Amino acid sequence: MAHANEHAHPVTGPKTYGLVLLALLVLTVITVQASYFDFGAWNTVVALMIASAKGSLVALFFMHLRHDKFNAVIFVGGLLFLAIFLIWTLFDVATRQPVLPSNLKTPVQEFPGAPLGGPVRPSTGQPRATPAP
Repeated sequence: MAHANEHAHPVTGPKTYGLVLLALLVLTVITVQASYFDFGAWNTVVALMIASAKGSLVALFFMHLRHDKFNAVIFVGGLLFLAIFLIWTLFDVATRQPVLPSNLKTPVQEFPGAPLGGPVRPSTGQPRATPAP
């Protein structure tokens, strides 16, 4: 028979929680300070790295993933897939042509499918409203 004070995993002491709290507060200050700097194309990367460090501390200590290996592997797998999806998104954004006034095409005013062959609103394909007399 198990005693009431026995646990399935080691008990984390208040000193450890205090140190984690201190680390989270320091990382929060770093987050605020980093928001005042322009890292150029690396702004998102820096923000995600700081957020990942804070999220990892919360997951490891407050969600007790450092004691539960199976759920820790699932958590890390989720982070891995998140990183893969973000990388592919960044590849997509990096290869797009920037939208500049010189790149814009003139809007289509008439096209064969327009009602009665008249002018249409380019964004909707619906007939233009006739001005009131």
